Amino acid sequence: MIELDNIRFCYRRKGLPALDGVTATLDPGIYLLAGENGAGKTTLLHIIAGVARPASGTCRIDSLDPASDNPAEKGNIFMLEENMRVPAKTIRKFAEIHSRFYPDFSAERFLANLVTFGLSGDEKLTSLSFGNHKKSLLAYALALGVDVLLLDEPTNGLDIQSKESLRRMIAECTSDHQTVIVATHSVNELDKLFDGAMIMEKSHLLYAATEDDTVGALAFRTRRNPAENALYYETVPGGALCIEPADGDDEPTRVDWRLLYSALHSPRRDALLGYLTKRKALRTDNSMTD
Repeated sequence: MIELDNIRFCYRRKGLPALDGVTATLDPGIYLLAGENGAGKTTLLHIIAGVARPASGTCRIDSLDPASDNPAEKGNIFMLEENMRVPAKTIRKFAEIHSRFYPDFSAERFLANLVTFGLSGDEKLTSLSFGNHKKSLLAYALALGVDVLLLDEPTNGLDIQSKESLRRMIAECTSDHQTVIVATHSVNELDKLFDGAMIMEKSHLLYAATEDDTVGALAFRTRRNPAENALYYETVPGGALCIEPADGDDEPTRVDWRLLYSALHSPRRDALLGYLTKRKALRTDNSMTD
């Protein structure tokens, strides 16, 4: 479990907070971390990875500080930076050296991931295109078996087919005890993969919830005309994509994270968040009286 409690972080050269009051709890699963460039996504990943310390607030992974110097804890977390470069000629050579620090690394999974991406692992990293370099690192990172895997903009440089391969690979490589956080500003590229999401804007966390909690509160529907009670909608050819209050009598709908992201970055944000706050308070009151 990852617990973030009122995280605040500032870069000295700017003085402005890169993160301000970020609070969330993540159980094992695959999570979207969405926000525009500069929203604070990478900074938050750095804090979870233990390579940066918050100015105030706390980050805990299974009640432990990820910034501790305990080597065993470091072997349970890995962050793949957006433009990460490794000190080895090939990804196989890097894996041979680096994987010793990760006890659950699977060489078989690593090789299978490379094959999926059409690589052997013996290619010189310096001669690879940006996209193939990214594929090499993803093949390795997804074979580490770490409890917490952090992927920063993993789809940058990948073509459409490779993005689909990555989607399947993340699902296949993730076990029930692992937490994978995928940070991106392109929300729809790995849709239908996520168990939950954190949505950010300008150093603030606007929304954090699982898919189950989200569909318990919101319904995502396509209609010819928006319903009167729609909290947000976008017109599309032949109709509208709508976010509506969930009706307990209806079948739950699948979350459209891209649509929710757009709603939370629109003039309808305050109305949407206000509804969610009231609904949460009502559910809390009902549970206390039961």
